[in-house]
Amino acid sequence: MPESTTMTDLTDANVRLILTWLATHRDAPDLDLEGLATQLQTLRETPLPARQTLKLLEMLFTCATASLESRITQLSKASIPLPRPVRQQFHTLQDVLDSFALAYESVFKSLPHAASDSDICLPLERTAFCLSQHLYLSHLAAAPPGLGIWQRLHATFLQIRDKRPDPAHPQLPPAYCEALLLACAQPASFSAPELMFIAHYARSQARQLEISEAPPAEVKGVFWIDPSRDFPAFALARRPPPADYQVYYFSCRAMAQQAQAHLEALTQGQSAQSLQLPPLAATPAGRGTLRRLIAFWGNPGKRRFPRRRQPHRATLCSGLPRLWRMLQTPEEMSSDDFSQWLITNESPDGYALMHLNGKARRVRLGDIVALRTETDAASNERWQIGLVRWAISENPEHIEIGLQVLAPEAIPALLAIPGDPGNPAQISALILPALPPLRNEPVLVVPAGAINDLNHKLLLLIEQANLEIRQVRASGISEQTGRVEVFTIEADAS
Repeated sequence: MPESTTMTDLTDANVRLILTWLATHRDAPDLDLEGLATQLQTLRETPLPARQTLKLLEMLFTCATASLESRITQLSKASIPLPRPVRQQFHTLQDVLDSFALAYESVFKSLPHAASDSDICLPLERTAFCLSQHLYLSHLAAAPPGLGIWQRLHATFLQIRDKRPDPAHPQLPPAYCEALLLACAQPASFSAPELMFIAHYARSQARQLEISEAPPAEVKGVFWIDPSRDFPAFALARRPPPADYQVYYFSCRAMAQQAQAHLEALTQGQSAQSLQLPPLAATPAGRGTLRRLIAFWGNPGKRRFPRRRQPHRATLCSGLPRLWRMLQTPEEMSSDDFSQWLITNESPDGYALMHLNGKARRVRLGDIVALRTETDAASNERWQIGLVRWAISENPEHIEIGLQVLAPEAIPALLAIPGDPGNPAQISALILPALPPLRNEPVLVVPAGAINDLNHKLLLLIEQANLEIRQVRASGISEQTGRVEVFTIEADAS
């Protein structure tokens, strides 16, 4: 039998296998990732013209994306560090996305020179989507991005830019813009629900992004990328580009201004739905996310203090109810309420810590924690109070966190809000002292959503040596996460 006939039979057989699998799984409620990976491998081994390969690839891509978002939503519900089975599902999904990206890259290289712009740009846009989703999954898993992913994504941007000289066509694939905006938002500092909100928000703002070879006149909110390096964008205010490198610039100021407008509208009572925002926007977590986006996109500042590497051990207690109990009735605490960490570096306003033992999954992004070093414990010093600002986890046995110190001590209190029937009679809260010149007023840490109206009087019941009742008002909000809110307070003389 001639070799050409054998090859034709093999090609026909492979195409039938792929089409049969598609017919069986196109409407399946749960995506068969292993089966999908097999079909992609079969397609890569099938000698077809580029356009026919692209057509089959598009059919497989449509099948994958139909359930991609629901699969990501399901996986994102797990706590950090991810359990091993969940992390494996993340890796499998990333492998499938990478296989799609490689297949589209191969199609792009095989297309004839006479192909239309739409034929050429389609595989590049699909490549950008798959690589950006690969990065998105890394953010959700609080894991470092895969090697070479950013470099390939930058290369895709340059290829599309070169293939679309017509100003009537957008030069940037939306998926690339979304990936840049998400990376500029410091994704390690957000929980999975908050990241999903940011991804949605970045998608709505992506078409405003403009990239040029000349830096904007205003440095504030400006970022730069070096396509030859495997890194996302750098804030110009923090790190200027090397003089001899070919870099590209973009500004996030317009996105920060839009986030500010949305935050003000939400604060004034507009609904998330009327603003075309996800439901999370109406919650303290959503409003806190917008506050941080305004800072990260619009004014990414320099680090205030240098970090010192001086490894020593520390004990951590996490979560507002547990902290309140530890400060109010320390005799009721057990060793199970604490976890042990190694401080890897520190500065006057925070720490970076690596987990050693204890229940790490109790430590959540945006939550309030108390920390005491071995030295402080030996001298019976008080617990420092802080917020968990970021987390990374390379494997199920590893997690590192960044802690912003809010105060050197805290007073436990019970909060009552007269005239607010929607709140329980007493709410566990912490009073943190003023810290001039950084903070001239004391602040109150409460569960997220506990204070809905700043006009209400607040009663604080403090039970230490004596019973004390303070009447205060919340004068403003200084921190807002999905776990807690921090309000500045002042005495109410009325």
